[in-house]
Amino acid sequence: MFTRMGATQRDSAFAAPFVAFALATIGYGIFGLIAWPPHSWTLVLTLIAAVSIAGSFQMHVGRTPGFPLVGMAITMLAIPPTEHSPLFGVCIWAIGLLVSQLVLRRDVLQAFYVTGLNSLAAFAFVAIESSLSVLGVWRPFSFVLASIGFYAIFLLGEFARQWVRNRPARGFGLATLSLPRAGVVVLIVSASSTLIHAFDTTVIPWLEHDAGARRTSFIVLLAALIFYVIGQRIRYAETERRLTGILDAAIELPHVTGESLAATLQDRARAIVQTNQVTLRSTGPGPGEIGSEVSLEPGTTQYLVVGRKVDGMPFSRDDARAINTLANMASEAARAQNEVISLERRANTDTLTGLPNYGAFQLALDDANENRPYHDGVGLLFIDLDNFKHLNDTFGHPAGDELLRVVAERLQSASGGGDFVARVGGDEFVVILTGKVSLEQAKEDADRIIEAISQPLTLEGSDMVPVVSAGLAYSSHRELSAQTLVEDADRTMLQVKRSRRKGEKGDSSVVGISSHRSSRTNDIVARAIRSNRLSLAFQPIVSIDDGQIWAFEALVRYIDPELGPISPPSLVARAKSLGLLNELTMQVVTKALTAADEFQKLEPSITCMTVNLELNQISDNELGPFIRETASARPHLSLCVELNERSMRSLTDGLRHDAEKLQQAGVIIALDDYGSDDSSVGALVRSPMDILKIDRSLIDDLGDPRQREFIKALQGFGTNLNHQMVVEGIEHPEMVDIMTELGVRNAQGYYYGRPLSFALTMDRLKRHGTQAVVT
Repeated sequence: MFTRMGATQRDSAFAAPFVAFALATIGYGIFGLIAWPPHSWTLVLTLIAAVSIAGSFQMHVGRTPGFPLVGMAITMLAIPPTEHSPLFGVCIWAIGLLVSQLVLRRDVLQAFYVTGLNSLAAFAFVAIESSLSVLGVWRPFSFVLASIGFYAIFLLGEFARQWVRNRPARGFGLATLSLPRAGVVVLIVSASSTLIHAFDTTVIPWLEHDAGARRTSFIVLLAALIFYVIGQRIRYAETERRLTGILDAAIELPHVTGESLAATLQDRARAIVQTNQVTLRSTGPGPGEIGSEVSLEPGTTQYLVVGRKVDGMPFSRDDARAINTLANMASEAARAQNEVISLERRANTDTLTGLPNYGAFQLALDDANENRPYHDGVGLLFIDLDNFKHLNDTFGHPAGDELLRVVAERLQSASGGGDFVARVGGDEFVVILTGKVSLEQAKEDADRIIEAISQPLTLEGSDMVPVVSAGLAYSSHRELSAQTLVEDADRTMLQVKRSRRKGEKGDSSVVGISSHRSSRTNDIVARAIRSNRLSLAFQPIVSIDDGQIWAFEALVRYIDPELGPISPPSLVARAKSLGLLNELTMQVVTKALTAADEFQKLEPSITCMTVNLELNQISDNELGPFIRETASARPHLSLCVELNERSMRSLTDGLRHDAEKLQQAGVIIALDDYGSDDSSVGALVRSPMDILKIDRSLIDDLGDPRQREFIKALQGFGTNLNHQMVVEGIEHPEMVDIMTELGVRNAQGYYYGRPLSFALTMDRLKRHGTQAVVT
């Protein structure tokens, strides 16, 4: 039934029994005061006033701000207000609590709910304390146990309310309770109750030299005033926290853009107002909500709307002002950013074609060179239109301008939006090819782009075919200066033009490749492998269930003293083309297992090391015997070879037999990168494997229920066939929560650790052991 009801309806339904209990308790209290008039009306009225005053003093006992909050007014029951019954005192106490809650919350339903829940817990407090006192238990100890009983009942009720209200949201379980904070509150309440009781029964009679002397009303009121002063100090600290949050937002918001600006704005609102219900929407706030207009995109107005606070308290004027301030700051930050973007666009755009100009190209090339992923290469395609001057002279400059616009449109269309296209001269264009793992892949893209440019068109009533000369330079490593790519590509383009003038290239468009750079990198890679200069980086594989590292993946690395780091895909591709792939792989396996020995000396629970192999390398004609012998030489370790899922399309019966021989020798086989590109179900069924590694592309949109269901299905597949499943690409704790919910048990990704060198990995193990997350 709850799943069909809104949050407010569920909240009201849950609160109803407690409201009824509060009404019954207060009603019985009023009836009892009339039926059995108390010995001291002064004490009764003082207790009601004291509870009303102390009711504003609440302490935070959760791990995150805002929830749960617990009150301290229960200390006012350390002394029974009437002689009728200790439990009857709860009914009088509930009257004062209701008054305080009506003032604090300004919501009748919430006030009665809190009063009812607290009254239920207060009955337990009085019953436990009275029973223990009758048994002769030491008074401070009886107050401790009574306080524990009170807060246990109250917190269970609050957790149940939050679960009902936020179902099926996560994050409101008992794990949000901070036991040290709760313990401090119990000690404060039990100590205060003990002092109040001791002053009334022992200290005052001793000071008055009269065993029957009592100043109960004064003591209760004094204790309430002390709590009130402390509560005001806490409220001041809360105001200071809110102001600090606004100042932090003022510093942070101008430095984030786009979706990040919206996300940061909502995060700041949640933290400052302490709520889990913050949205950006087209409609303004409704009943029980606060909000403010915000403009994060030119010409678009939204509302930053905040729903109910997690502690159930009403929004204050300070909350509304804070939200209004945040919205104004975000709007101003977005306006300033849009103005800067507009100015930069005009300064960096070619007015004729709308493409970026030479200045923008230089910035983009430097960025692609400096900030590319470690395994990606960068290609630069330099394009020159042939006979452009002749075209202008024949048809006029408007025709030349039209041709430039057509070429620009074709370049943008052919690049698919993933590559950077710019006009850098009168008839010269460049394309920055990013995310390429080999020269061959860059060449394929270049050919496709040139073919698109060279399609026939009609210009000034005449049919023509654009002809271009192009030069391609490719770099698999970070260049000391990105300008060297421009020089290589430009030099190669000029060579193509000279060859065309000599009649060697014909009349069609041609792409030339910079051979100087490619052969130089080949020499560097060959020298590094033959000299055994390769190094390894190690990335942890962890168990989500117990939060511990159980394996490492070894990843090859090489940094040339002159050229800098060479990407692993390029390193492997060049080693393969040079006939050195097996030698590279043997070095990686040997170094990885040597490192695993050292890791195990520090942490014996780390027993597995994984390395990447090409499928055909497992055959007996290549590295099969070496892998089996190396694994057998270290029976205390498990060697895992990761075979790329894409390579499984060429799996033969012979290779399947070789894989089974590896398994018989104790080698673990992992199917790597499942889910990338054109993965097939057949690979899961036909491939011998012990571990299934899920590619990060399958968890790039975990908000999509289809993606979640697929991950859950794969985990079920692995469990049923006794395969381990490892999900790659885990980058933040929210992804861990979702994986846990889907039943995933093993993971790998930057959240648990980036690939680190041997020395840094050893340092991590010495400092943190096998702890999965290092903070």
